[in-house]
Amino acid sequence: MASAPSASSSSSTTPSASSLLSLATTSPAFVAKKRAVLAFMNRRIGEGNEVVAVVGHYMRKRDWIGSIRSPDQCFIPQNFKIPPHADEMKHRLYRNLQYFLSNYVLFALFVLFYGIFRSTVALFCVIILCIGWHYGLQLKHIRIGDVVLAETYKLWSMAIVSLIVLLLCAGHVLLWIVVFSCVPIVSHATLHIPMSAAMSKKDDDIDPEDPGDGASPKQLGKRQTDTASEEPTEDEKDRLG
Repeated sequence: MASAPSASSSSSTTPSASSLLSLATTSPAFVAKKRAVLAFMNRRIGEGNEVVAVVGHYMRKRDWIGSIRSPDQCFIPQNFKIPPHADEMKHRLYRNLQYFLSNYVLFALFVLFYGIFRSTVALFCVIILCIGWHYGLQLKHIRIGDVVLAETYKLWSMAIVSLIVLLLCAGHVLLWIVVFSCVPIVSHATLHIPMSAAMSKKDDDIDPEDPGDGASPKQLGKRQTDTASEEPTEDEKDRLG
């Protein structure tokens, strides 16, 4: 009578979990999905970097101290009126967010610091995150197992981790800060009648409709190229002799 196969022989013919995982990760379908995910992440990170570059350029070019508006400009009762339609509301938000941006940022910072210092948990969490950012920015890359995060991926990963930590440890404080800073700002920008176009053009150091000195580096480079390629006018030729 034939004997039953031993346990050792049956276990040798059964593929192990590591071999199955290796086969799954090297399969063409998995490799194609991995490439698609990496391409999607690279596109989103590239778009995010472009937004960060534009915002950073705007923050560097804007005269934050000189563009702080006086209380007479911010709180005159006659300048507040309910917008008659949605288009007017959008126009007010666009113009007032640009015109009163320095005041809005100061108000948001006041609410931010007040919300952090009134909560011990939030303050402790922010101190820990600041220490982590201090050491993280000194590293050229971060290694997590076999994954190495370069500069761009490192910054985005640190930002995502910081946001998750804040939501888990001080989510109620973060929600309080967002509500009590955004609601007054949006209400003021919506109800305040915008300044005249001439005053806005004069006072705003950066105007998206007419970038001027506040243009992005790409726009400035294109403008310089176009200027260099232009032929001199007759007056310029006469002046140059």
